[in-house]
Amino acid sequence: MRRTLILTLTVLACALAVCALSQATLNGTVEDARQLRAQALLAENGGDADRAGALLSQLAQLWQDRAGLLEKLASHDALHDVSAAIAEAKICLECRDHDDFLRTMSTVEMGLNHLKDEEAVRWENLY
Repeated sequence: MRRTLILTLTVLACALAVCALSQATLNGTVEDARQLRAQALLAENGGDADRAGALLSQLAQLWQDRAGLLEKLASHDALHDVSAAIAEAKICLECRDHDDFLRTMSTVEMGLNHLKDEEAVRWENLY
């Protein structure tokens, strides 16, 4: 009986550690992406399209670098939606289309929010 209890508690502790680590990884990536997105918006609104483009490239690189890990933690479709929105924002920026740039950057933000909300460790997500 004692061994069963110890084994059960060990498995529970490992599961909680994995959940906490994956939540921290996802939240860290989303927060890094949000910061780059915000900086790109500020640069574009300030008229510095070159800096905004560089920041969007950093954002795309960040997303690509962490894609392998994120695919283990989150829905592939949700990750792809963010990637596609980043690529579309870069195109809008290159075409100097301010309104579409803002729209696609909004789509990036919605995708990041969706990832954070839908993949959070909550009772609803355990089903």
